[in-house]
Amino acid sequence: MRVLLAAYACEPNRGSEEGFGWNWATHLAGQGHELWVMTRPLARAAIERALAETPIPNLHFVYVDIPTPYRRFIKGLFGVYAHYFLWQRAAYREAQSLIGLQGIDLVHHVTWGSLIGGSWLWKLGKPFVFGPVGGGQVAPSAFARYFPTRWREESLRTYITETWLPHLPSTRRMLRHTALLLATNSETLAIARRMGAPRAELFLDTGLPATYYAAEPKRRFRDGTAHILWVGRLLERKALLLSLEAVARLDIPFSMTILGDGPQDADVPRWIEELGLTGRVHAPGRVAWSEVQRAYEEHEVFLFTSLRDSFGSQLLEAMSNGLAIVTLDHQGAHDFVPDEAGLKVPVTTPEETAEQLAGAISTLFGHPERLAGMSAAGLAFARTNEWTLKAEQVTRLYETITPRTPRREPVY
Repeated sequence: MRVLLAAYACEPNRGSEEGFGWNWATHLAGQGHELWVMTRPLARAAIERALAETPIPNLHFVYVDIPTPYRRFIKGLFGVYAHYFLWQRAAYREAQSLIGLQGIDLVHHVTWGSLIGGSWLWKLGKPFVFGPVGGGQVAPSAFARYFPTRWREESLRTYITETWLPHLPSTRRMLRHTALLLATNSETLAIARRMGAPRAELFLDTGLPATYYAAEPKRRFRDGTAHILWVGRLLERKALLLSLEAVARLDIPFSMTILGDGPQDADVPRWIEELGLTGRVHAPGRVAWSEVQRAYEEHEVFLFTSLRDSFGSQLLEAMSNGLAIVTLDHQGAHDFVPDEAGLKVPVTTPEETAEQLAGAISTLFGHPERLAGMSAAGLAFARTNEWTLKAEQVTRLYETITPRTPRREPVY
C-alpha cells in the first residue's frame, strides 16, 4: 500500500512524540508499505544519519517547513501551537501534490497525537486515519493545588476540551470524514464519538523495540525493602508531590528513586525534607538512558501519579521490565494497565488518594506473591505492544478501509 504519513514530531533515538513518529514510519515501512513521511526539517540530519546506517528503500521523507516570514513571531506557548497550525497548512499543500505524483492509497496522521490539534489531511479525498491520539483527558479539579503556577492555564485547557472543542466546526468536519480514529484513552474516544467520528477505537500509542523486555518477572522484594521508582518530566501535571505525599505515609522499609528533570527541579529537595523523606528518597535528576534502564532492573514498584496524561510511555517501559504498577485509576492508565499487572486507586481527594496509593504499595510488600503475578502479567502485556506487532495491527486496520491493494512482504 502507498501511504502518506504526517509526523510533525519524528526523530530517531528519542522518546515521546518524536519517537512515536519515527517508530510508526520505520515499522510501517517494515510491513512492506511504500511510505512517504511529511515531517519538519528540524530532525533532518538525525533522520538521514539513521537511514544511512540502516537504509529502508521504501521509506521516503519529505521535509515541510512553515513560511519564512512567520518564523520570527513563533515564541512561547502560543507560538508552539501557532507553529503546528502553520505547519499543517504547509503540509496539506505539499500533500496535494504528493497524492497525485505518488499514487497515494491512504493518509495517516500520527503526530502530534492530539484531538485538539486535529489535522487538515482528511481534505485530500483519500481514506484517512487519525491517531493514536489523546487530548480528551483533563486534570481533576480537586487536585488544583498540584498546579501552583499553571492552574489558570490548566483550567483554560479543561474549558476548551469540555466545552469548546465538542462544538468546533472544523474538528467536527474532520472527524466525520475520518475513516478510522484511534484513541489512546476512553475520554478521547468518547469525545470523538460524540462529535461524529463514524469509526473510533481504543489503541495504545506507545510501543517498544523487540529487544527491550526483561528475561523473567520479578519474584521478590530485594533486601527486604520496597524499591519504588518514579520516572518523568518534573511538570506540575505529573504530580510528583502527590507521589511523595503517598510514600511519606508508608510504614514499611522502602527507598524511592526519582529520575527526570523539569520546571519543578528546585522544589524537589524541599519536598523531600519537609515530608521527612531525607535518606529514603533520592533524586539524581536527568540521567543517561542506560541509567534509567538500570533503575528499572533494580526496582520492584513503579509509581505513576500523573493528573493528566494520554497514557504515559513510562508505564509500558516499567511493565516490560517486570515492575508492578501503582497508579491512578483514570485516563490511559485506567484503560490499558491490566488489572493483573498493577493496583489502580480512585482519584477522589488528594488526602484519600495519597492514602490509597500508600496502601497499595504496602499491600504489595505484604504479599510478595502478588508482586510476582503482577510482574509476569505486566511483561506479558508489554510484549503485545512491541512496535512490529503494532504495525501489523495497523496494517490490518488499513486493509479494512481501503480497496484491496497488493503490498510487499513485511521486512524484518
